Amino acid sequence: MPSAAKRGAVLDLGSNTFKLLLAEQRKGVLRIFHEKAYPVRLGEGVAVTGKLRPVAVRRALRVLSTLAKKIAAFRSEKVVAVGTGALRRSRNRQAFLRPAARIIRQPILMLSGQEEGRLIGLAARALTSAPRPRYHLDLGGGSLEVIDSQHPKQPRIQSLDIGCVAVRDTLLPRQPPSPDEWMRARQRIGRALRKLPRPLRPAQATFTGGTGHAYACLLRKRNMKARRLENFPIRREELVRLILRLLPLSTGEIARLPGMPEDRVTLALPAFLVLAEAVERLNLSRIRVSTHGLRYGVWLAHLAPGPIRRIVR
Repeated sequence: MPSAAKRGAVLDLGSNTFKLLLAEQRKGVLRIFHEKAYPVRLGEGVAVTGKLRPVAVRRALRVLSTLAKKIAAFRSEKVVAVGTGALRRSRNRQAFLRPAARIIRQPILMLSGQEEGRLIGLAARALTSAPRPRYHLDLGGGSLEVIDSQHPKQPRIQSLDIGCVAVRDTLLPRQPPSPDEWMRARQRIGRALRKLPRPLRPAQATFTGGTGHAYACLLRKRNMKARRLENFPIRREELVRLILRLLPLSTGEIARLPGMPEDRVTLALPAFLVLAEAVERLNLSRIRVSTHGLRYGVWLAHLAPGPIRRIVR
């Protein structure tokens, strides 16, 4: 008899976007039926006030209601919804978590920075094609997760509160920033990154997050499908050129750049700065985009009946 398939849904309730994965796994094959990021901006202002804004909560709950209908129509056997950076940081997170739990009919699993990093690293090690790099970086709206897999059985995980929304709201609220604002932002990000030991030799990394999509779209000067960016190279020289290109522009001018994703207009510059500083700190000689972020780690840890050997879309 053929083995039963595991049908499930993963909701990654991030600071800037909610990501929904609807999939089915039979043996080692994971078939993706729906995978999309939905802009919500739940973490807007949290880094400044420590609280979720009522308007952001209402906006996020509206999106969540739409996603709950998609999950119900898919007839998932199991649903796992996880909360990350902005929800960890906000003192009034229950203003979102309680109604959200009613909408999806189950509690939201809150992830610590360490657990978020563990799941991101799990996906990176399981699904990244060889050669597997030492580092994996995931840049979200609320935090930057850095997973050092030099010792794969005991990876070193750091969760730093320098996500692109947090950096924009606290350090780079204006576009273009003043020279003093830019210098302070670089200094603050640099201090946060000092928690990471600098490797003696050049290292390699994979990278997840919407920043990789924005980088690729601006380089190619056209919108690109995020799922087609697996192994897309990120080069420090190109990253620096993009930063210098964006630095003097207004928000309106950035929005009009060919390929600029609409939901990344105010986040591109702070995100590129965080990534560039991390690349410098970790002495990274090669970075590749990975399309297998936190949601895949959640699938592997909570839904997968076994290892994933192939992904079919």
